[in-house]
Amino acid sequence: MAITPKNEHSMEDLETKYNDITVLYEYAEELVSTVESQFVADGDEQLAIVEPLINDIGDAADILSEEFILIAESKKGKANKSSKSRVESALRKIYVAISDYQARVNAISQKARGTLKNIADPVVAKVQRQVEQIIVVFLEFVQISLYSIMNKAEVEALRVRDTRVAMMMHQQAMAQQQG
Repeated sequence: MAITPKNEHSMEDLETKYNDITVLYEYAEELVSTVESQFVADGDEQLAIVEPLINDIGDAADILSEEFILIAESKKGKANKSSKSRVESALRKIYVAISDYQARVNAISQKARGTLKNIADPVVAKVQRQVEQIIVVFLEFVQISLYSIMNKAEVEALRVRDTRVAMMMHQQAMAQQQG
């Protein structure tokens, strides 16, 4: 699932794309702030819910930012197989962490016999949308497989929400038919 990368990216364009990745650190900080919120009855319980997600976002953001720098500094503006694997793994790590977070929230909600929302849910939604933006950034440079990062339903939802992804998927399908 990739599009032919642009040969030239301006420094400003590369910086914007890099900032799209590093904003994940800000969202991790927002998740940390939910633990200390006045709206949280039990800070320890909230920490148990969000801490694994915070750690995984931070780890993945480290890898994604490192790999982006390597790709941007490479002469061809392309990634090697190691970069592709690391990028896919980091993106998958975030999707799994979000899914695990949602499972923890649902488990607590079932114990309370209701459908509770967690104060971190809006931040997690922002993280999900940002990761989708990061996927688009990397698709310009790396032939990553969306199906190795997320499940089929998530890929289809992303395709519907982002026309660039739909176009990239179409271009890849056409290239496979011709090749």
